[in-house]
Amino acid sequence: MLVAVLVLIGLGLPVLPARAADGGLRWSAEPTAATAAPRDECADVMFLAARGSLEEGPYGTMIEQWRDELAAATASVPGRGVGTVREVYVDYPAVGPDTMLDAGLDQLFFAPQLPTVAYLDSVATGVEHAEQALADSAHRCPEERWVLVGFSQGAQVITEVLAHRGAEQSGQLLLAMLMGNPTHYPGQAVTEGAGNASEQATGLAAALHYIRHAAAAGREEGGEGHAKAAGVRAVLELGQGRTDGEAMARAARDSGFAVPPALASRVMSLCNEGDPVCDSGPLIRSAIIDGNDTQAMVDENWDVHHRYLPDQESQVLARVSAELRALVPSPEVTVPAPGPPLTAGGVLAGVAIASLLTGLGVALYQLSRRRTRTN
Repeated sequence: MLVAVLVLIGLGLPVLPARAADGGLRWSAEPTAATAAPRDECADVMFLAARGSLEEGPYGTMIEQWRDELAAATASVPGRGVGTVREVYVDYPAVGPDTMLDAGLDQLFFAPQLPTVAYLDSVATGVEHAEQALADSAHRCPEERWVLVGFSQGAQVITEVLAHRGAEQSGQLLLAMLMGNPTHYPGQAVTEGAGNASEQATGLAAALHYIRHAAAAGREEGGEGHAKAAGVRAVLELGQGRTDGEAMARAARDSGFAVPPALASRVMSLCNEGDPVCDSGPLIRSAIIDGNDTQAMVDENWDVHHRYLPDQESQVLARVSAELRALVPSPEVTVPAPGPPLTAGGVLAGVAIASLLTGLGVALYQLSRRRTRTN
């Protein structure tokens, strides 16, 4: 082997290095706020996440567990090089959905104008900040791919961002995960990745706009009396799991949370049956029609809203991990710059070195044989 290497050197030919070690994805040590993301260096992947209502930043408990599992699953990728992931969290208030009740159910669902509530203002802030980070990535880092994750209110933030950007401006999207999404609704352009909710499961925010659109149509038809009747009918439809698909789709488009159909295969939705946030029809019916205590019903089913953990959603974890691992770049093979043009002198020098080393090897072999005979 040494002889061959020296011959190549003598001939002025490059010597290829040994195979590169296995690589993987290197995740950021600390996530950056979305409003500060334009100061980050570009990476192979941007992991952007929005925490749920009332969770502490930067990610909240739910998303933190997904982040850790994905980082571990992509840390080593045999036969590949080294890729990078920059982590960004959506900095926004993430107030509780109970703040919507401050306006009163009648005003919230049936008033001509949607009242100002802290929850909806919080979502708007999250959408604005997440959009800033994505717009910056599209401008500065067009080769960067996006993994977007939202839990609870954070899922609504991600949904509205995708709806606002549309398919044409979301070409960098690798995958989006929406867990316990308040804007989940029947016929939504998503891939139902996990969860056991029925096809008619409707989230709190989607239900709000469905009822309000029904009330608005009734008002246009015959005034406030018709508005209340149409709204109540919509509540009953939600509670019985038989919403009008066209009316729901229209409410989603008009209210800004309709995911573009072209993104459906890249947007995964996780909704559990009985989750009061993404499967809220029975809860809303019970509150409006039966007058039951809304907060008590939410508290009773709150644990269902927190069952979107990696170990319980192994198929989803496997898919996201596989998509990320596929982004790890090929190992870089460094080839030394070629030497000067090959000349007759170079060839003769290489041959001479090879002959010299071959003769040396033969002499050492013969000397070894003689010593063996002597002994």
